[in-house]
Amino acid sequence: MTRLALLTLISCSLMACGGSKGDGADEVGDASGTDSGSSSDSVGESSDSGSGESTTSTTGTDTTTTDTTATDTTDTTDTTDTTDTGGDQCEPGQVFCNGVCTDVSSDPNNCGECGNGCNGNEACGSGVCGGDMICPLGMVDCNGECRDISNDPEFCGSCDMNVCGDLELCSDGTCVCRPEFSECDGACVDLDADADNCGSCGTACGDLVCVAGDCADADACAQTVCDGACVDLDTNPLHCGDCGNGCAVDQVCFGGECWDYEPAAGCNSCGDCDVCSNPDICCELQGYGVSCVDTDLPCP
Repeated sequence: MTRLALLTLISCSLMACGGSKGDGADEVGDASGTDSGSSSDSVGESSDSGSGESTTSTTGTDTTTTDTTATDTTDTTDTTDTTDTGGDQCEPGQVFCNGVCTDVSSDPNNCGECGNGCNGNEACGSGVCGGDMICPLGMVDCNGECRDISNDPEFCGSCDMNVCGDLELCSDGTCVCRPEFSECDGACVDLDADADNCGSCGTACGDLVCVAGDCADADACAQTVCDGACVDLDTNPLHCGDCGNGCAVDQVCFGGECWDYEPAAGCNSCGDCDVCSNPDICCELQGYGVSCVDTDLPCP
């Protein structure tokens, strides 16, 4: 073989090998590019999808939990039963019988008083089974006299002369302490002016004076000291007008005098009440309700 032919053969061999290496590189590059891109895309999609869904789901759960907690707190209410068992619950003329306000002037199951039932179909008239006496609405026949036993302190709850104490009044057929008094060990006391129960039951002032519910020196009293207590002689039913001058159960104290009073049966206000007869006047007494008062003074 000539030198020229040999050089030509060698040159051709070299070109063929170079082309083979180039194609291989292209294939590797293509595979690497495809795999890398595909792998990167896959990782990116997985990361976006997983992270996004996980974050949203977790955040949603937290929000829902917070809302539920807030709702539970808001809906919690105090359902403590504070219903009283008698006194100042019923309309005028009604008596509190077994937790129910009852008109004992006409109820055949509670005729004249709680628990007094009439026989058979016998009607209840003015608080008497089969009675024929006609009393004003809400009043009952007490031995020929019409009385409002719902708030009459001399006939409280029945016609059997159920008289309340001097420091009590009748409310819904039950004897309770007068408005300015509180019960301590079964007795009605004025916590604002009681030397033995000053401000609270059992708190004694000793040598001091009970002034507006506090034990203090006598100089602190701008009114009158009676039995170790600072009192208003114009209104105090224990010391009305003078120390020791107490009013009776059917009296109220104002203007320093004890005045007879009785409930104005069936009246919710003096404006629509015409049951008080002369010389009584109609007064809306705080704590006592609408009353007919035998007085020549204006209502307090």
